[in-house]
Amino acid sequence: MKLFSILFFIFSVHFSYSQTIDFKTEKEIISQTLSQYLNENPNSMASFLKGKKGYKMAAFGLKMGVAMEDDPVKKEAAKKDLIHLDSYSDSIAAVLKTKKIKVLISDTLFAYKYTPAASNLQNETDWKQNYEYLLADFRDNSMARMDTIIGEEYIDLIKKQLHYKGQDKPFLRAELNDSYYQYEKENTSSKDELCVRASKIYRLVLNKNNTKGCYLFSFYCNENKICRSFIFIKKEKNKWVYVEEYPSWIVDES
Repeated sequence: MKLFSILFFIFSVHFSYSQTIDFKTEKEIISQTLSQYLNENPNSMASFLKGKKGYKMAAFGLKMGVAMEDDPVKKEAAKKDLIHLDSYSDSIAAVLKTKKIKVLISDTLFAYKYTPAASNLQNETDWKQNYEYLLADFRDNSMARMDTIIGEEYIDLIKKQLHYKGQDKPFLRAELNDSYYQYEKENTSSKDELCVRASKIYRLVLNKNNTKGCYLFSFYCNENKICRSFIFIKKEKNKWVYVEEYPSWIVDES
């Protein structure tokens, strides 16, 4: 029995260590993938570059307006708006050649503290009951909450966040600077169009093989409210890439 206990301890230590990354690497992974996520977030001007999510959503709406509008005057106006969208996108591309988008953010990576909503998902019974609802999103995307189906394996990373025991850690904002983005001190009153009024970034968790990960990001959205999402990432050819976001209010009361 004593030998078994020793072996179990050695195995547990090795298993835990194999899944651990240092804080420097954690920040590097977040830096790489957060900039990719922000490129698709309509709160970022980069989202309106051609090919990005904001541009595609706006172009789709305008094209639908052109196709469905019977009034010749309104149809022509929609066509002009579509042309204006291209000009707007080109102007953003020109600006971003010399300027950075400021991300106004806290200088702490926060440990996610789960707050139960209708049920407590830290309880295994409640978790199993709610797992089917999560499957509807991750396996079927039946509510179209995500842009694509990413698979149920990412659900396990939500569970890891629910049970996360790490600590808040301060960092230098400039360590996250990447691509179009420069991270600076929070300023909730900023009116600068070339900025993202963010709030917090939360610590990263990884799967057993360190090939998939999840952290959270919050920012100011409609009517000065805070929106928060789980950010899912994966490792491809030794590089970390953004996969999808998922609103956190579905699993907690935020």
